[in-house]
Formats: sequence, C-alpha cells, structure tokens
Amino acid sequence: MESYAFKVDESLVEKRADELSEDASLKPFFMAYDVSYEAIKAGLSELIQYKQDMHNCEKNSLDPENAYQPVLGFSSGRITLSYVPCETLQKHQAGANQTAYMDASTMPKTLLNATLSDFRQDSESRQKYYLKIMQTMHALKLGETVKGLYLYGPYMTGKTYGLAAAAKQFSLAGYHVTLMYYPDFAREIKSAIDQGTLETRIAALKKTDILMLDDLGGEGYSAWVRDEVLGPILQHRLLDQKLTYFTSNIPPKKLIDHFTGGGSENEQLKAFRIIERIQALAEPLAF
Repeated sequence: MESYAFKVDESLVEKRADELSEDASLKPFFMAYDVSYEAIKAGLSELIQYKQDMHNCEKNSLDPENAYQPVLGFSSGRITLSYVPCETLQKHQAGANQTAYMDASTMPKTLLNATLSDFRQDSESRQKYYLKIMQTMHALKLGETVKGLYLYGPYMTGKTYGLAAAAKQFSLAGYHVTLMYYPDFAREIKSAIDQGTLETRIAALKKTDILMLDDLGGEGYSAWVRDEVLGPILQHRLLDQKLTYFTSNIPPKKLIDHFTGGGSENEQLKAFRIIERIQALAEPLAF
C-alpha cells in the first residue's frame, strides 16, 4: 500500500510559535526553564492544549472534563503537559475518602466536621494530646507500633471533639477508623443478637485499623457485654497491636468499680482483666 507524507505548514507553525512565545501567561514558564524557540515549536500541541484548559478550575466543577488543572513541565529539552485535580475535586475526593475510611454512624453528624486545626490547645493536657496524635501519625508512617490514649475527665471538656478530630486526620491518611459512642453500641447489642449480626459487628471492631470508643463507662453495667463483647474485642486488638482510643468520665483507677458492678470477687477478677487490656492498649491522659 502506498504511503502518503503529510506536510506541515511551516509558516503556520512559526506564526503560532511566535504568538505563544509572547503570551504573557506563558512567559514565566519559558523564563523559568529557559525554553528555546525550537522547543516551543516542538511543543505547540501541549501549549495550545494548556491554553484551552488553563481556566478549568475557575469553573468550580466536578465534571470530569473540567475538574483538572493543566500543569506545564520541561524535561529533556521537551515541553510536557500533565493534569492535577482542581481544589473543588480535591475537597470532594477528601470527603469521599473520609466517608470510605471512617465509620462514625453512632456519633452526631456535626462531629464529622471536627479538625485538628480547629482543636484548641489552651491547656497543657490539650497540647499533650495534639502532640501525641502528631507523633502517632509519624510513627504509623514508619510502620512502628504505638499505643492509643485513654482520655478521661468531666463532661464537656472536649474529649469527644478531640477524638473526632483525630479520627478525621487518620481517615484522610488512609486508615480505616471506627469512631463509636460506646453506650449506644452496648444498648444495641440485644437487637444485633435478634438480627443475627452480632458476630459480624464484633469482627468489624476487632479488625478496623483504629478503634475509638467514646464514653466508656457511660453504659449500664452488664457482665455479659463486658465478658462476651468488650473483652474479646480488646483482646483481639491487643494481640494484633491495633491502635485503640477511649474517652471516659471515669479515672482509670475507678474503672474497676464500674466493670465489677458491686459484684463478687470473681466479678472483680473479670473486671480486672478488662482494665489490664485497656492499660496495655492505651496511655491515660487527664483532660
């Protein structure tokens, strides 16, 4: 089969190269990389495409056609063109990422907006908490094992907000986080048994990357929940060295009273086993 050679109109190429070489929006790029006239001619298609798409992000759209910002580069003497997500798409992806990686179905929806940047560091304990979370983030990136925290103190001191802010930080970093209001979970156990979903729910809490139990001790006393639900979850997470956090109004030394329920010496022994697991999983921090 006969092949045909298509000639490029050189005068048209030079005219377009002349126009682009004087383009005010492109000049900083040409100067930064010392781009030659010949390189401009060779990269006409990339430059023209860049000019067509350079205002994509101003459209504030999630439309795949307009949600990416073009970025010019220069490598091995040639102009390159790549695309990065616009800020609108980045925020959308971050929100989707958080939804995918964080389960906070038992928590107030307003807490999903909690962020560490808004977390007040107006006390020594709050500063220590913030620092601990940052250190933990760094340790996780290095693949190091680290303990969680047992935050305790009176109502309305910001324990739950701090937990939610950390949960968001972890989830955006790609860790699966379960943030749970523990009293609600303890109350829902009966319905989970009736629905045949108890084992599935317990397995999920055992395996999630980071488990955060809010208001431990706020639930009504139940030896069965303590021994058959909470105990196995904590034991599994301890053996797998999975990061676990707690908040409570009860100081660590008084937890034994809650988990004993005023029962026998045998009950005290069972309660002590729960306390041991909590101490092995998390460091106490007064809030």
